[in-house]
Amino acid sequence: MDETNEKMTQNAVAEETKAVENAYTGPVIYIGPSFRNSRLNHCMIFSEIPVPEGEDSVLKHLFVKPAELNDALRAVAKKGTALNTFYQKAIRNNKGGN
Repeated sequence: MDETNEKMTQNAVAEETKAVENAYTGPVIYIGPSFRNSRLNHCMIFSEIPVPEGEDSVLKHLFVKPAELNDALRAVAKKGTALNTFYQKAIRNNKGGN
């Protein structure tokens, strides 16, 4: 039953990520890593997905609706989830840019 709940949570977060990315135009929270060489800080609030970060193939997935923050943070912390994968990829991409 835990696997079923986990998959449902992952699917819900994935759907919310797509909704934020495609149609949502309200406030969002960045749940990715903080970088010294960027204006992005973990849990930073924006009135909408910022440009150019919202156009980045990895970072755009790390902006979530405020109502989905708790589920998204759990997903980021859990190895193997889509959001965790994007979080780790953002770290790797930033290290490669230095």
